[in-house]
Amino acid sequence: MMHGPYFIALLFDISGGEFLVILLFILVFFGSKNIPDLARGLGRGYRQLKDATNSIKREIQSGGGDIGNSIKRPLDQHIEDIKKSMTDVDAEIKKDVGKLDQELDDELNK
Repeated sequence: MMHGPYFIALLFDISGGEFLVILLFILVFFGSKNIPDLARGLGRGYRQLKDATNSIKREIQSGGGDIGNSIKRPLDQHIEDIKKSMTDVDAEIKKDVGKLDQELDDELNK
């Protein structure tokens, strides 16, 4: 990834001559002693903006995970309830089939 003044020049489609005029304007307007402070301030501002952006991204991702968990928990409980019901129904069916099998054997053995 490109950084620095050349990247900014490419980003805004600024030619070399235009870039030099802008640098000269900054030098005249702010003075040579204030340019390092200006650059530091711009760097801090950029870092704060980047940190805020990353913080917002983390919040959004965290919120998405919370929503997923709040939906998943009740669904998991519902699935467990259905599995238990199916196990109970299966046991009842086996018990009834066993009774029918016994009754058929009793009728056939008479």
